[in-house]
Amino acid sequence: MNSPRSLLVALLLVGLSSLSYGQDFHYSQFYNAPLHLNPALTGVFNGDVRFMGNYKSQWVDVPVDYQTVTLAVDKQFRKTSNPKGFFAGGLAFNYDNAGDSKLTWLNLDLNGSYTRALSQTAFVTIGAKAAVIQRSFDEGGLRFDRQFDPVRGEYVESLPSQESFDNTSQIFPDFSAGINLRLQSKQTDYLVFRNNRRSKVDLGVALHHITQPEQAFYDDDDAPLERRLSPYVNATLQVLPIVDVVGNITYQNQGAFYDELVGVLGGRIWLTNKLGRQISLMAGMGLRRDARQDAYWPTFEVTYNTLRVGLNYDFNTSAFDIATENKGGLELSVRYIIRKARPLPEFKVCPLI
Repeated sequence: MNSPRSLLVALLLVGLSSLSYGQDFHYSQFYNAPLHLNPALTGVFNGDVRFMGNYKSQWVDVPVDYQTVTLAVDKQFRKTSNPKGFFAGGLAFNYDNAGDSKLTWLNLDLNGSYTRALSQTAFVTIGAKAAVIQRSFDEGGLRFDRQFDPVRGEYVESLPSQESFDNTSQIFPDFSAGINLRLQSKQTDYLVFRNNRRSKVDLGVALHHITQPEQAFYDDDDAPLERRLSPYVNATLQVLPIVDVVGNITYQNQGAFYDELVGVLGGRIWLTNKLGRQISLMAGMGLRRDARQDAYWPTFEVTYNTLRVGLNYDFNTSAFDIATENKGGLELSVRYIIRKARPLPEFKVCPLI
């Protein structure tokens, strides 16, 4: 190392790599990654099939950036014989790659839920998730202390690391469960979505990694994947015929590794709200706080009928800003909903918004 600044950056990178071993990946737009937030949000939308995608690229200004991708789909299974409730199912694929070690999280989720209408304005959903997770890393990208030549005062790649890992990849099952309560304005039409009553709030909590699966790369080590608790409130308040106030907040706790509060507040304006041409713009500001202030970000969304695209950029304010110069990362979300025409026998099925 040729300067105290470089040494500090290196130490921070090592610390962050070890931290990522114990915690889940997360999105600033957590409200736009519902299946990752709570399996009880499976099927909680107005429509029949929902497609979602998320992408995050973090700390691109340092040599070892982090990238996360989520692709998900969920579907409602409604029956006219059961107007008070319905089942839903979903699939999600997650990929996360972090640091010099290429520490990778790869998993496939199978989600299931049941929603019960308590009234035309209240719905309760219970959900569960079963997943297969692979955790792996690439030893070739790492540097070890035995490869540092104290005489020359530099790292020598040709020196043997003298490290030996029992495994560089682990595959294990994982399970989560949660509950969600949806409160919303009473809708004026059951057959078409007029989007004229938009106030709603989702309150819920999920517990992830219920069985605390083992993820150690050494056979004799004990490194269970800590349980993650994720209570949240996602709300939209219609204040004018064309204006909504949007607020989302979650608290994420995962053992000693992960304890943070994330919130977003913004406003949405509907440029046009005619059937077949419902267009809106949303702008807001987000804040993430753990032991200290961690990051803030401006966020924007564009909605065209059932297509929604969200974009934000995180500005890092933690101790790591010595390397990032306050630059965090870009995050993108895309959602598309398919709504089928409702036959008349389904007229009395309570709709979600």
